[in-house]
Amino acid sequence: MARDKKNEHRTEQFTKWIYAHRLLPAWKALTFPARDAYFHLAVRCMAETADKNGKVRNNNGEVFRSLRELSEDMGCTTKTAGAALADLQAKGWIVCTDPWVRGMDGKGRAAKFRLTMMSSKERPPTVEPKHWEPGHDYPVTVYRSYMPKPRKQRAANLSKKQNPPPHSGTVVYPNGAHLRVAT
Repeated sequence: MARDKKNEHRTEQFTKWIYAHRLLPAWKALTFPARDAYFHLAVRCMAETADKNGKVRNNNGEVFRSLRELSEDMGCTTKTAGAALADLQAKGWIVCTDPWVRGMDGKGRAAKFRLTMMSSKERPPTVEPKHWEPGHDYPVTVYRSYMPKPRKQRAANLSKKQNPPPHSGTVVYPNGAHLRVAT
């Protein structure tokens, strides 16, 4: 077959996805923002390194995205993006290779990550998500403060009633919106 010349100059970014990864318990345990963040990082792993002449190199291990830029890509807040990156680290999907630096005079650097299910220049994939078990998360090195509270603590917050009923003996009068006219 001849090559398809009309698709040589396309600008869309694609990423390879393997269905077996989606069946792993580590993927099912991720939050939806974490799944979305993983796709954004996977696209950045290959698509952003294309040269003008079409040569593409694998930059796995050097994938970076600041929280502000990732939150704009995902359409969420920076706290949600930070929680997504922390969740991906806890389940083993990404590993921090270079932590973020605040920098002087606005010259900070975003954290760099390695996607564990993809090979890099130095090593084959380490597939940590295949070895993840519920309740045994991997250490989170960056964005730990964005981790959501454990489910038991969240359940305690949800069990509190926001609008408690009035004390006994108090007569409740409905407003006009709650009254219906019987016909």
